[in-house]
Amino acid sequence: MRDAVYDVIAQHKHVSSSIERIFRELKPDRELARIVRSRMFQAIRYDDADAAIAGVLDGTIDTKQAKFPSWLRRRIESVYRETSHEIERSLLTDAPAFIRVNALVVDVPTCMAALAPFQPKHIESDILRIDEPFGMYTSEAFQKGWFEQQDINSYRAACELICRPGMRIVDACAGAGGKTLVFASTMMNKGRIIALDTQASKLEALRTRATRAGIDIIETREITTTKIVKRLHETSDGVFVDVPCTGTGVIRRNPDIMHRITEESLRELLVLQSDILRHSALIAKVGSMVVYTTCSILPEEGKDQITSFLSSEIGKKFTLEHEWITMPGDNDGDGFYVARLQRQVR
Repeated sequence: MRDAVYDVIAQHKHVSSSIERIFRELKPDRELARIVRSRMFQAIRYDDADAAIAGVLDGTIDTKQAKFPSWLRRRIESVYRETSHEIERSLLTDAPAFIRVNALVVDVPTCMAALAPFQPKHIESDILRIDEPFGMYTSEAFQKGWFEQQDINSYRAACELICRPGMRIVDACAGAGGKTLVFASTMMNKGRIIALDTQASKLEALRTRATRAGIDIIETREITTTKIVKRLHETSDGVFVDVPCTGTGVIRRNPDIMHRITEESLRELLVLQSDILRHSALIAKVGSMVVYTTCSILPEEGKDQITSFLSSEIGKKFTLEHEWITMPGDNDGDGFYVARLQRQVR
């Protein structure tokens, strides 16, 4: 485990890949897997592998001892003031596992019955919370495409883009496609979804997930030049813009973020987010909607971006319908900012 912790903290590897490596070596049972995961997270949160391995940090939630970047701690305390301590504590807790049932191929009761060993609980719509997730992704139900991992607040963010069968939708920053698959399910696999991203590997993962889910309306396009986006201007009934961000809203699931993000990377992301929103918004037809979302709790990545956009020349073509924010732990889910806009004129 010490080597895995070093890879995350010093080499900036993702915690999930490091844990998978440990599991491949140990081949743990459910209880050992739970312990390994918990102690790995604590080692990263507090930058102390020895204490974590010894179990000294089991159950610890200590905002002073945690290795928050100093600039992030100052930013949270400046923005959230009297609730900042509560927010910092929430970032040091474990997040529950959620999945979305694939309504295209199975109903919720049938999926729950198949996943009974993993203790599913129905939360809302197609969302289940899984209290014992170990081994779930090797299950027959997963191989059949009956479900996908998805945080409850991520699902709610995706649902802000009102999709109907036959629509043409563009997911401007699709990544591995968790939200793209929500759109396809809502559209009953009828219509067309163009999934864009700059990383070919993520689009390949999306194609794999779509095939497993029985979805064939998604077309992936790697963004290699600005022309890829410009050619789509005014062609879509809805645009979803899930921009790259610091990920401060998902630190509970990805404590490695605490060792990767810097003030400089935040500044770079703010420029990128603004650029993506300005170009992607123009993909929407007049009368169509644009949903902007980010899994960050920092207002400069959320509300401030929308305020700045709406005051720009491009932004004046849009109106803000509504916006919302969740903190880590709200609905047991992750931190998000979501805004829904409508295009008014060309």
